[in-house]
Amino acid sequence: MKCTQGDVAHITFSIRPQNVGLIVKVKEYIGQFEKGEQFQFRGMPCQCLISDHYWWIEADDISTLLGPSPQAYIADSWLEPIKQPKKAIKLKKELDIFN
Repeated sequence: MKCTQGDVAHITFSIRPQNVGLIVKVKEYIGQFEKGEQFQFRGMPCQCLISDHYWWIEADDISTLLGPSPQAYIADSWLEPIKQPKKAIKLKKELDIFN
């Protein structure tokens, strides 16, 4: 898998072209599924287009078959994690102490 829970990533491929390039938060691991397999996640029926690991993602405006949504599921291989420099992560942790 390329992603881990909590990553910030951009979408490199989607059946909805308007989602390509969208920056998302990798929220929760769903599981590994085979092409054509169906599953329910949080009451939503899901269909796997490829054999892969699947993630629940969040962003402001993800285009889905049901219209715009703040959440969706996606294959791991269709995401590219955006790696933050370790220095930036350390600084953010130090700043969070004061909040």
